[in-house]
Amino acid sequence: MPSPFSASLQRILDRCAIPGLIRFVVIFNALVFVLQRLVPGFLGTLTLNPSLILHGEVWRLLTWIFIPKTFSVFWIFFALLFLFSIGESLEEAIGSTKLTLFYLSGVVACTLVAFVFGLIDPGIDLGYANIFLNLSLLLAYATVNPNSTVYFMFFIPMKMAWLAVISAVLMIFATLGQPLVVPATLGAALLNFILFFRRDLQDFFSSLNSGHTRSTSPAFRSSSKKEVTESLHRCATCGRTEVSHPELDFRVALSGEEYCREHLTK
Repeated sequence: MPSPFSASLQRILDRCAIPGLIRFVVIFNALVFVLQRLVPGFLGTLTLNPSLILHGEVWRLLTWIFIPKTFSVFWIFFALLFLFSIGESLEEAIGSTKLTLFYLSGVVACTLVAFVFGLIDPGIDLGYANIFLNLSLLLAYATVNPNSTVYFMFFIPMKMAWLAVISAVLMIFATLGQPLVVPATLGAALLNFILFFRRDLQDFFSSLNSGHTRSTSPAFRSSSKKEVTESLHRCATCGRTEVSHPELDFRVALSGEEYCREHLTK
């Protein structure tokens, strides 16, 4: 049973959570995409530039996460749709509190690494950070939904766990031969992912050898729907789930265990 201190801290974190956080990230990415096409050069005011940050442009510590990684009119739609889909499904699975902590700590980790290396070598491109941050979201979603299926390239069915592994491996290989800031920033994003989801990694790797798939999805989206008999939330104290007691509200404690509100506050 969680201590009174842990319960109090959990309530504070719950109040600081940002419901629909990834939804806002997607909206701002779309807005930046439009502004860049209307005002070429607009991105220059958003990038993570340590020297300009030290001269007062502190908004750059955050605005870099809103820079889309593609400016193709065709691909931006699918890229943001995919990000929105995994963000919504991940929040449904782990709750807005844990997702907020996970995403913002990833932002802080990537920013610190990129900032330090940017001071050492002002000419380094720090645009990789956003790609690695989104990769950590994909890995997190695949960890809690490893058997869900997406249609890669619109028609190739692929288990989410394998898509995450392949994406991570390709990203690691892409950093080879790059300036040290690139693998260091990737390492920061991956370390943040491991710290938050280390308890689920065993099930994740087990799913790679399983032929079972939980759900399928239309082009480039993954479904967050569960089987009727499968429970997503279970209180570690009383064992009740949202299936047996639909009226209950569940929260994830700092220990990683999940509790219904009745036992979280005790």
